[in-house]
Amino acid sequence: MKTLQIYLADLKELLEGRDFVSARTLIKELSPIDLADAWEHFDADERVAIFRLSTRQKAMQVFEELESEQQAALVGSLQRQDAQELLSDLDPSATSRMMRDLPQPLVRQFNAIMKKGGQECVQQYLKYPPESVGALMRGRYVTLDEKWTTKAAVERIQHSTRLRRIEETHLDTLMVIDSKSRLRGVVGLKSLVVAPNDMLVRDLMDPAPRTLTPELDQEEAVKLFTKYKLKSAPVVDRDEALLGVVVYRDIFAIAREETEEDFAKMAGYAREVGLRSSFRGAMLRLPWLAITCLGGVCVSLIVTRFEATLAHIIALASFSPMIAGMGGNVGSQTATIVVRGLATGEIGDEDQGSTVRRELAVGTLLGLFYGVAVGLLAGVLYHARHGWRFGAVVGVSMALSMSVSSGLAAVAPLVLRRFKVDPATAAGPMTSTTTDLLSNAFYFTLATWLLLG
Repeated sequence: MKTLQIYLADLKELLEGRDFVSARTLIKELSPIDLADAWEHFDADERVAIFRLSTRQKAMQVFEELESEQQAALVGSLQRQDAQELLSDLDPSATSRMMRDLPQPLVRQFNAIMKKGGQECVQQYLKYPPESVGALMRGRYVTLDEKWTTKAAVERIQHSTRLRRIEETHLDTLMVIDSKSRLRGVVGLKSLVVAPNDMLVRDLMDPAPRTLTPELDQEEAVKLFTKYKLKSAPVVDRDEALLGVVVYRDIFAIAREETEEDFAKMAGYAREVGLRSSFRGAMLRLPWLAITCLGGVCVSLIVTRFEATLAHIIALASFSPMIAGMGGNVGSQTATIVVRGLATGEIGDEDQGSTVRRELAVGTLLGLFYGVAVGLLAGVLYHARHGWRFGAVVGVSMALSMSVSSGLAAVAPLVLRRFKVDPATAAGPMTSTTTDLLSNAFYFTLATWLLLG
């Protein structure tokens, strides 16, 4: 973006002065990512000019970096022939993703712009649900025959791939199919290039790659990519016929969106609403804050039952918020780690027991450290009035609050998920409220027993 800031004023001046030769030269020096980042700084005419002055390959790269709304606006601003060329260069799956959220008049306009046969290709992707692998897979890849030599395979790649579509064509992994388009295996481009010319593709390919089905949920695909460290995965139907390929770049984008959505839910709002509507944001937070408020009322009732203890030892009130707060903080950290692990697939069904044990151990160690530290501090401050037992009450309560909170926060997302409740939304309020109740009840009970018993 720094490079573009330097040249932005010059580029706008050249476009306004219609010095397109100099503008073309300047555009060549700019990164497609920088141009896309600064897209909002240009008006509609300038955007069309930048697109037309760019090389076909660079124009595609810029288009790929734009948001869906910006892509649709640009296509609508282009002349029919330019729009046709753009849509024909795009992978049909990318066109379908762009069209999913457009109003019907724009969809009809795009269908009219697309060349003959283009609509049918796009419809093949639109028939799948938006959150499915079928809507995410790419349709441009290279297929090979297992009986070919590596030399013939490389020639096939050279002759079947157009340079202007290189960004839209998946070449890192080549798909090996039979005469009925059924997947036989995959082979990496690097392996193909360095292998002897007379070596057969079937001797080089992986005959059992990880595959996906088009109906699979995208979240499940993210987990598979994470677990097996995949760079790409073929998509096949029930008959093993090859339908497309999912690449890591798209999976990474989905994972990032899911993570943002989970953190948004933990904060009490939907990511797509954000700050656009104060009323909707308040309504989304209301139910979970109600749980916290109810928990606060219960804590107040617990404290009321120990008024006599507080009346004798008012110093207990000084440490109550700290004990509950430290427990709540370590619980929030644990819940965040577990929810993220569930979302990305790092925590599978077989990892749940070890995850709970690990987080409980972490919470216990933290509780012991801070319990001893705060207990010693409380003992030093109030030893003269209440003796060493006061520090012991504070220290033990602190240790128990943090260890119990960590254990609850590790278990809660797993239990909620089993009952089909979104852990990103419910784990935080449940953990913090339960921790407040248990820590205060134990703290005042222990204080009554040791200090007034």
